Amino acid sequence: MIFASLGTMDMPFVRMAEAVDRLAAAIDEEVIVQTGHTHYDYKHAQAFDFCTRPEMARYLNEARIVVLQGGWGAISEAMEQHKRIVVMPRHNGTEHIHDQFQLVKKLDSLGCVVGVYDGEDLMAKLQEAEQHEFKQLAKGNAESIITAKLHEWFG
Repeated sequence: MIFASLGTMDMPFVRMAEAVDRLAAAIDEEVIVQTGHTHYDYKHAQAFDFCTRPEMARYLNEARIVVLQGGWGAISEAMEQHKRIVVMPRHNGTEHIHDQFQLVKKLDSLGCVVGVYDGEDLMAKLQEAEQHEFKQLAKGNAESIITAKLHEWFG
């Protein structure tokens, strides 16, 4: 199963919805889409608007490959589950309140995700993700730094 998430931003992401539905028409695999505020009449994929955090974790866990919008929340959750991640960033102003391309391009260059910048390339990027050796980002040490500082300040 391929799970796609357009996120929860209250701006539509029709460009990704169309690309995912074209993908679903072209492959012989179930495609499930969390659409958020994007209203699109899917012809080939199963779609729903929103789900709970545990439901999202279950979809991510069950998916062979995930196709995500460029928000850090879903990307980091998928990375924690060591998923094959394809990411389509939203455009600033029309699809989101900020540009997601910088984050996606950086993660793509590090080998953490496969970035897809044109919806017409989604099938090729999915095929690339099937063979890609995904890298993990090392977790930071913010917790230990904060704890040490709190101990310094308050004993």
